[in-house]
Amino acid sequence: MSTKTTAQATKLFMEKITTIFSIKRVLMFGSRARGDHHAESDIDLAILMMEPSGDFFTLKLKMDDIAYDILLETGMRIQALPIWQDEWQHPEQYSNPYLIKNIQQEGVAL
Repeated sequence: MSTKTTAQATKLFMEKITTIFSIKRVLMFGSRARGDHHAESDIDLAILMMEPSGDFFTLKLKMDDIAYDILLETGMRIQALPIWQDEWQHPEQYSNPYLIKNIQQEGVAL
């Protein structure tokens, strides 16, 4: 898929989630952010929430529903990772602290 398609899918996803959730920041990470992706690579997005904490599972499912709609519309698969403020500020509290630290270092702000 082209960069244009990546940008379009990401823009659509962000438009939809920002009308539903309180989002502080969105960062692209992974192969598309590094530029070493292949045609079937997904779009990894870290969604930094405004709230200090919340129900990850429920939020993830809601974002996955939106990502599925984007997949049907654009053919691009988005993997959204909601991250609460407490987790962002204290990665050691997250189930995978190395993932948060990697996103903080290599993530591309959108």
